[in-house]
Amino acid sequence: MCPIGVRTSHSTNALETGVAKLWLLLVGVNQYQDEQIPCLRYPAVDCQGLGAALDAATLGFPQRELKIYHDFGEQPLLENVRVTLKTMAAATKPSDTILVYFSGHGILDSMSQEVVLCLQDTQKDNLINTGLKLQELLQLLADCDAGQQLVWLDACHSGNLTFLGARGEISPELNPTPELVEVLRQRAAKQKGFYALLSCDRNQQSWEFPQLGHGVFTYYLIRGLRGEAADSQGIIAADGLYRYVYHQTLAYINKANQQLRVINQLKKGRGESSIHSEYPSQTPKRIVEGVGDVILGIKPNSKGSTRHPRQALIVEGLPKSKTASALLNILSTAGSFATNYWTVRGDNASSDIHKAIQKCLLSESFAASPQDVAVDSATVFLYLRGQIQETATGEAVLVLADDVTISRSWLRKQLRRCSSQQILILDCPAQAAIAVTSVREWVEELQLGIETGQCLIACATPPDNHEQFAATVLAILNQATPPLGLTAAGLITQLQLDLAATDNQLYFWLSGSQGIIEVLSENTLVVSESANQNDEDIDDLSSSVGVDYTLLKDLLKAGRWLEADGETTNLMLKVANREQQCHLDVESVVNFPRTDLSTIDKLWVKYSQGRFGFSVQQRIWQSIKGTAATDPLMALMIGNEQAAAAETCIDFGNRVGWRWKDAWVNYPDLIPDDSAPAGYLPYFGFFEQVWRVKVLGIWEWHSAIATASWWRLCEALFVSLN
Repeated sequence: MCPIGVRTSHSTNALETGVAKLWLLLVGVNQYQDEQIPCLRYPAVDCQGLGAALDAATLGFPQRELKIYHDFGEQPLLENVRVTLKTMAAATKPSDTILVYFSGHGILDSMSQEVVLCLQDTQKDNLINTGLKLQELLQLLADCDAGQQLVWLDACHSGNLTFLGARGEISPELNPTPELVEVLRQRAAKQKGFYALLSCDRNQQSWEFPQLGHGVFTYYLIRGLRGEAADSQGIIAADGLYRYVYHQTLAYINKANQQLRVINQLKKGRGESSIHSEYPSQTPKRIVEGVGDVILGIKPNSKGSTRHPRQALIVEGLPKSKTASALLNILSTAGSFATNYWTVRGDNASSDIHKAIQKCLLSESFAASPQDVAVDSATVFLYLRGQIQETATGEAVLVLADDVTISRSWLRKQLRRCSSQQILILDCPAQAAIAVTSVREWVEELQLGIETGQCLIACATPPDNHEQFAATVLAILNQATPPLGLTAAGLITQLQLDLAATDNQLYFWLSGSQGIIEVLSENTLVVSESANQNDEDIDDLSSSVGVDYTLLKDLLKAGRWLEADGETTNLMLKVANREQQCHLDVESVVNFPRTDLSTIDKLWVKYSQGRFGFSVQQRIWQSIKGTAATDPLMALMIGNEQAAAAETCIDFGNRVGWRWKDAWVNYPDLIPDDSAPAGYLPYFGFFEQVWRVKVLGIWEWHSAIATASWWRLCEALFVSLN
């Protein structure tokens, strides 16, 4: 059981007054002298960034000592690290805190079964004598007097890779996570005040992303220490930092996979067979003993900057859109864009529009310091609304008004000169019937290649509803969950769903091997205690049938997830007047009061910080649902629709953690801790249990039909949220 993080003013005061000292040792190894140990890209940079972040966060602590070894400075050799460890350990006092961070390879020695941290001069054929044994590190800490001891390990790297999923060739013994977890658990059980943080859990590896310039784990450690993990008083505690890093790492991997799925969809549409593999999960692991606070720093004062890495421009070439002002507002607030709006008017309108687009795409203010990882990736958002036509000379242009045009070749040239990530939306009203081919050609011609971070969306809208596309975009942005934001892949996926039954013709392109394209930025700021209190005061507990949701709110607020889940089932049955039947049927789900369903969902989403809730589960369903079964035999036996529903049900169960090793998890075995996946709760205990029968490793036809029937209930619930 993980302890509750408790911060006291005494601990902070001891550090701020110099009564206690903070000892920090950071080690990162990119290049190894032994060619048998694969080199890495980011550990040295991780050390540099983490060192700068810790230095800024601990600036108010007069007693601190920071020592860093990495490839670009003092070399991370075994003797250097060992001597510094011994020196620090010998000098500590009971009131002190010591933190050791290591980024590099960890290897399990085949003979002794000991985990060895590989320094620059470690030899793979002589690990025990040339590497830093984890047990040696832990023994040095056990012998020192420091009352608080932290070990951060990013020692399970996958090797060199790119965003699109190329994996380094890593031999099995280079992934020591199971042994790391076990050894650290044994150590934590022996001494209070010990706090270990691993970049990933058992049987996982740590991923590196070129766009981040770091391993994803350390990237969020740095951002957290720069202030995003601080509490309402500006205090950065180890437990708060862990929770921040945990959720941000999971969210980033999920967003990366979401983008890969859209890119794979495009590849399949072009008949390409080279489909990118999705990233396996990376869930940071915390191993700690004892209840108490471990203070790591104070939120640094933010420095003013004139740079704004996110620029948005809406160009309205037709009669003023009813949604333009609302779109600008949400891009400015939730999207963190510096926004501008242009309409075509006046004698110099054409040149003005061209200058505005160039300013948005090519502004030098996007240049962001690579060391300032807290700055968002430079991104431009360009929304152009006009008619696509072809001139008498055969030139493709976007007509904004009489004699005011943007040629496709000119726009492509500006896009090629832009070094930022690009989100370009072409809204072409009244063209669905006459210029669909032209709209598709614009998307094809404006593509800059798979390496460039680029999202292109174009829609030919029918004349009778020329505002529908813009209104749909706005609705999707408004519905995005604030803590998680909205990616370009998420926007495309939702547009496909929302416009599928309309006459709008949607075309899109998504590329970028260097990172995730964010439309709405994730909100990582910690809300102050007073703001939390205000939020609690305005919790909407509305019910159209007079049901009281106070107990559910209190259980969720206290983090008593399983009790809250049981209360949710009771409330759902009560609202639907199905308490005697003990489960909902399709009719009761379809007629379930929208007010009450929304109240339950919002409470779950709010108090789980976006991890749990019906709407979270709905987005997972929307990302995986399909209309065609992949098992032709099953489709032949029970029908394509039934087979597709059963397959989607199984996929959903796997993703939200309701299934494990090809079997459904029994309800009493659910463990809603920090490692639970998104959508884990609420559990659908208000539905009758699905018939789960398996014979000789395959689903029986009648079991698949029952699964499909049960899944229809789930889909009815998701549809009711709209």
